[in-house]
Amino acid sequence: MRYRCPSCGRYGMQWDARAKLLLCYYNTCNYVVRMGKQKNVPSPQEISTAISKDAEEIQHRPLDNIIPAV
Repeated sequence: MRYRCPSCGRYGMQWDARAKLLLCYYNTCNYVVRMGKQKNVPSPQEISTAISKDAEEIQHRPLDNIIPAV
């Protein structure tokens, strides 16, 4: 599943299990959202919460829709 990136606005955020963080798929962006220590794959709701929290706190702009693109 891919989610909307808070930096570039494209649907490219996805969970990278090796690095245990959210990473934008696009090479022109490569934005990273750290979610803290995760032992297993986070749920879609946890991912959406982390992206919206990052957008509001770090970039100071709210995202309207973080709905995953299937």
